[in-house]
Amino acid sequence: MHAKKLRAQGRFVRSNLPNSIEYYQSQGIKLKGTGAWRDALCPFHQDTKPSLRVNVERGGYKCMVCGAHGGDVLAFHMHRYGLGFIAAAKALGAWVGGDE
Repeated sequence: MHAKKLRAQGRFVRSNLPNSIEYYQSQGIKLKGTGAWRDALCPFHQDTKPSLRVNVERGGYKCMVCGAHGGDVLAFHMHRYGLGFIAAAKALGAWVGGDE
């Protein structure tokens, strides 16, 4: 019965998260450089020199100045907009079923 209730509420589908590069660009984050780790201005503090490192393969990010960090675009979205897990997953199209 418990599993049935959880299914009725929806579930997180990681593969539905947006492509990392496209996501960050849609957020106005200009990624610079090549390779897995790119540089950008950090939106979490007043930044004049790129201090944000973004892993475009996994979506993770880490600011070398203010310490903001997370493992994927979902974590970034949660942090930037002050959302909880489910609200951020819904906003990114990664929450399916249940009350969408």
